[in-house]
Amino acid sequence: MSRDVNKSFDWGILGCGWLGTAWGTRCREAEMSAWGSARRPEALSRLDEIGIVPIAFDSRAESNQPWPSCRHLLVSLSPSAGRRAFEQAAIQAEHVEWTVLISSTSVYPDGDGAYIESDAVRRKSPHSGMCLLDLESMFDPANTTILRAGGLFGPGRHPGGFLQGRTLSRPDDPINVVHLDDVLGAVGQAKRLMLHGPFNLTAPDDRSRSAFYGAAGAVPGPAGKALRTEGRRILSDRIIEQGFTFLHPDPVKAVSLMSKSSP
Repeated sequence: MSRDVNKSFDWGILGCGWLGTAWGTRCREAEMSAWGSARRPEALSRLDEIGIVPIAFDSRAESNQPWPSCRHLLVSLSPSAGRRAFEQAAIQAEHVEWTVLISSTSVYPDGDGAYIESDAVRRKSPHSGMCLLDLESMFDPANTTILRAGGLFGPGRHPGGFLQGRTLSRPDDPINVVHLDDVLGAVGQAKRLMLHGPFNLTAPDDRSRSAFYGAAGAVPGPAGKALRTEGRRILSDRIIEQGFTFLHPDPVKAVSLMSKSSP
């Protein structure tokens, strides 16, 4: 595929991991042009195969391939990419019509409560050492949608592997997850409606952690049915009020269908 960096694309995708590549695939299915960044050679080859113009990007490198111009930008970088990568992404975002930034519900406190977008707090991730609110603040809210996604699952990412042999903690607490289909749907709607600022994105039906992981086959026995009325719950009311409809509002049903279709 041609790597014409002078061409203007419908979409640029910074961070073509599992989610970014899925969005690039959806772009190509809709006959929209897209470029996507990746670090590993095998990831770049995969992008080329599915019709996304591959752009090599390594946040640790002194120099990188220039990013082509684009009308819309999806930033799906891991916080571990570092502050410099997000600074560069924010500069790119200044030159597009609309940006969608994938963030996380880890901006909310760990304690019990029902959290909305204004409840976010400054805290460093124990995994990356980065503060997600600081990264979000780099982007101009006038032309950016921030999607604070819960735990991601879907094709190629079965939640049965999330626990990795560990004991399920707080089994009766609410589960805060979202299916890939709903993330992709929210990206499209965010661009179409130009939704400003942060929006939580978690499956809205209240289900317990034990019910979810039981349906995924990650914990022994039948799926649990208990649900504490307390617990930590991330509410998606704001994006629903903007007309967004979840394809998979019940995460237990969604993961059950995944498990049944697995070989």
